[in-house]
Amino acid sequence: MKTIYLFTLFLLLSLFPACDFGDINVDPTRDSDAGLNEILPVALTQSARNILSIGGRVTGTVVQHFSGTDAQPQSYTTYFIDEQTLTTFWETGLYAGAMKDCAIIIEKAQAQDQPIYEGIAKTLMAFNLALATTYWGDVPYSEALKGTASLKSSYDNQEAIYQSIQRLLDEAIVLFENAPSVGGPEGDDLIYGGDANRWKASAYALKARYLMHLTKRDDKVAEAALSAIENAFSASSEQPDFFFGNTDNESNPLALFGKERAMQMVVGDFLVNLMNQKSDPRRSKYWLFEDGKYLYFKLSDITLVRTQKSSPIPLISYTELLFLKAEAQLRAGQDTKASQTYTMALINSMEQVGVTAQQYNPYLAFNAGFSGLTTFEEKLERIITQKYIALYGQNPNEAWVDYRRTGFPQLGIPSNATSSFNPSLVIPRRYLYPISERTTNNEHYEAAITKQGGHLMDVAMWAFE
Repeated sequence: MKTIYLFTLFLLLSLFPACDFGDINVDPTRDSDAGLNEILPVALTQSARNILSIGGRVTGTVVQHFSGTDAQPQSYTTYFIDEQTLTTFWETGLYAGAMKDCAIIIEKAQAQDQPIYEGIAKTLMAFNLALATTYWGDVPYSEALKGTASLKSSYDNQEAIYQSIQRLLDEAIVLFENAPSVGGPEGDDLIYGGDANRWKASAYALKARYLMHLTKRDDKVAEAALSAIENAFSASSEQPDFFFGNTDNESNPLALFGKERAMQMVVGDFLVNLMNQKSDPRRSKYWLFEDGKYLYFKLSDITLVRTQKSSPIPLISYTELLFLKAEAQLRAGQDTKASQTYTMALINSMEQVGVTAQQYNPYLAFNAGFSGLTTFEEKLERIITQKYIALYGQNPNEAWVDYRRTGFPQLGIPSNATSSFNPSLVIPRRYLYPISERTTNNEHYEAAITKQGGHLMDVAMWAFE
């Protein structure tokens, strides 16, 4: 059943020529009276693709998981990320894409008394809204997604956005708790098959993630995150994985880009050096070294686990959840527990990519726990640096969040970086609003820029100041 849904969804992509944002799906059901069972798989598919389509590739180069060697990816590496770069992602990936789908599902589900559909849509809305705010800071939400009148909606400030994210997830949890034992999604839920309890656990995991985004703003978020994690899933087999199909039209977006834009992007030197310095056994699962380049993708090579056509993308992985828990424990003064949880996270990262205990035990001898570390900053750096490695090929967006709120890992500025939109030449702190907002929503666009202190990539946003 899942393969049928995916084939139908991705068949549309074959009708359009490849381009750097061609992996963002646009489906006609968004503006029709399609049923919940037709809209939900589209919303799920787009949400998963949003992690590693053009937004994820741009962010992956910013955090140096990747390096562009030609065409558009090369410009991302030099920080030439202008108003047009993410316009289509904003429009058809988020606002007229997954977020619009979610708004339609919520409205229809409320009218039809379908709490599981509503809960999933609110979870996905929170997920995509978080992507938007971590890219741009203040973004439209409370007045957006309400038909054509919302095309010129005001921007909610980032603090309000994070409050909305937590409220959406809290509402979803209540809906999942009160869900009926029969009815609701089945095969159209491409992640959990309509299992409300598993969605509830994922909503708690996402609550923890977005609470920890605010460590620079609120000292109490660590305790709140630990409380949420107690109710989250507790194994990799329970995480919300979206499995892609094994054809080009159904492909994982990194694999699709690697096939259609061969050699435009390779693994970043910073990540390569970081892993080579300590003979990290995950290297053989992350890249191939050929002709002097570290390749993140090679057609038909099954060793590269993150870039197969069918490679799943989790909305949040168990490995990430363990790293979040370790950091939260450290911030709560539970150093011994944090050390143990961090080691569990490291082992889980190894095992998830197919590294055996025999292969990773020598690495653990020097990198597990907090042995030899004395300060909070040293321990935090170890957690975040290993989390950065684990997030490769699955969620560079969270690695960027971590860098902006902790300063780890200690990334350097590329020698060929341009100051056009980043005069201070720092690791970008935000992206420029899309050109479509400047041309169609100028009044609110200008107000948001003024409120946030400018429209350049070196201007810090509220959450990470």
